[in-house]
Amino acid sequence: MATVEVKELRKSFDDVETLHGISFSIPDGSFVALVGPSGCGKSTILRLIAGLEEITSGDIHIGGNLINDIEPKNRNIAMVFQNYALYPHLTVAKNMGFSLKLLKKSKAEIERAVKEAAEILGIGELLHRLPKQLSGGQRQRVAMGRAIVRQPQVFLFDEPLSNLDAKLRVQMRAELKELHRRLATTTIYVTHDQIEAMTMADIVVVMRDGHVEQVGRPLELYDNPVNQFVAGFIGSPAMNFFSVRTDAGSDEMVLSDGQRLLKPTHAALDGSYIIGIRPEHIRLDGNGASFEAFIQSSEQTGSETLLQARLADQEITILLRERFDTSLGDAHKFLVDSAAIQVFDTKTGVRVEP
Repeated sequence: MATVEVKELRKSFDDVETLHGISFSIPDGSFVALVGPSGCGKSTILRLIAGLEEITSGDIHIGGNLINDIEPKNRNIAMVFQNYALYPHLTVAKNMGFSLKLLKKSKAEIERAVKEAAEILGIGELLHRLPKQLSGGQRQRVAMGRAIVRQPQVFLFDEPLSNLDAKLRVQMRAELKELHRRLATTTIYVTHDQIEAMTMADIVVVMRDGHVEQVGRPLELYDNPVNQFVAGFIGSPAMNFFSVRTDAGSDEMVLSDGQRLLKPTHAALDGSYIIGIRPEHIRLDGNGASFEAFIQSSEQTGSETLLQARLADQEITILLRERFDTSLGDAHKFLVDSAAIQVFDTKTGVRVEP
């Protein structure tokens, strides 16, 4: 196990800079997710840590040691790729033990390490099969087993579940989290899926366009985003955003269609702002409402109802923790939990602190 520190990391491909002075610290034994849209630089960071790309400038430390100029094979890390990267002509056992063979480990050491990893992953009965005889989930377990046998200081995962179907992804998320609990090895996990990041990671690093937007625990990012980008990226269904205007002497905010919402505790608000409202912070109100919206679609899941409605000339998502029978085009009145409203600067997108 080891801490990982990234300091002022920059990476350029020819004249194009893709990472712009990235810095963050990963505590020993933690599970950290790098999350962001495609092209934000998260996989590039992983490849720089692995030594698969050359650093333009900045430093990477693992366990307190600078690794910039250390060969990938000597960094004591193990990487699991999106495409599994298994040798098709080798059995599961030989695939898992291949890296140890390159390290000149004895046959007995390799067999013991492969058997232990197979028991952890529940694939002991598959050791004599070839990759083509395995399902997608089984191949991913073999790829993880190949990483485990090395007993690395750091695990690196590059979108390892993206090739699996939805049901298997949910199962594998739970298995990966349990695997981390058992091994307690520092883990860096790259994904574009914020649900994966929120449900698996101890710490989430949100990235955009080669910059780190925010680092924090999942619920910290959800409840206290630093800007509109993080607020909109973290959370499913996504946060709703509206333009409003208000003045310091009023306790209300006016939407573009003239409807009014109660101002949150930001007493000093004066002017135009962007407000964010999470779908679960909206509820039905039958007795004089905060606003009226027209239903465009309704998804009944039994215990919840997900609505798409029209408000202030844009679509709004509403998540009701109850059954609600409605028809398309119906108008309903809703209340917003004003204490839960997030306020953002219209120009910078930065969150306005209460």
